[in-house]
Amino acid sequence: MKESLSKKEMLRYNMYRMFKDDAIPYADMEDFIVMWQALADKWEIHLSDDEWDQFAEEINSEASNRQNVFNEIFDTYFNQ
Repeated sequence: MKESLSKKEMLRYNMYRMFKDDAIPYADMEDFIVMWQALADKWEIHLSDDEWDQFAEEINSEASNRQNVFNEIFDTYFNQ
């Protein structure tokens, strides 16, 4: 991984890895959202609660286990 990633790029990468790699086997989508929100807040990347809900709904309903799909959805919400 590049060392000069932006905070948003690092967030996107970490979120995808947590979601895809089953790194936290007993976590559900609500658990992921709480962890992702905490990391995003620490890195001063903010979405409203409604946007987080919409984001979660989209990645749950799309073929977001493919990184390019996950990245497209992420970029839609985090690059506004």
